[in-house]
Amino acid sequence: MNKTTNLNTLSQEHQKVQSKYEFMVKHKKELIKELAEKEKALTSLRNNREGLKTISADDLDLNEADENEKVSRYLISQGKITMEQNEKVLKKMDVLKLDYLGVCLALGLIDIKTGKQAIKANKVHSRSK
Repeated sequence: MNKTTNLNTLSQEHQKVQSKYEFMVKHKKELIKELAEKEKALTSLRNNREGLKTISADDLDLNEADENEKVSRYLISQGKITMEQNEKVLKKMDVLKLDYLGVCLALGLIDIKTGKQAIKANKVHSRSK
């Protein structure tokens, strides 16, 4: 009987710890997303206030971002697209089954030359890792 009680107690503690872990993982994802949004907003503010047109990839800390995220941040930092356009592109990616640049081109937000510049800037950063 004592073993059953101990087993039930341990099972309840395990469930509590598991719930807390799942909450923390979800919270971490939300914080990462919030950080990315704030970095984009900061870059946009820098561009609008000071007219900056060149921000290095290191300033944006792109080491952990995927390729679409890197291109997204680059285009925003260069003032090629707005935050609202970025959100629209992200939503359309699943529908159109295209990558980030493909959707930007399809929606007419950027031209081919800008797309090539984004790819080039992204490749330069990828090599420097």
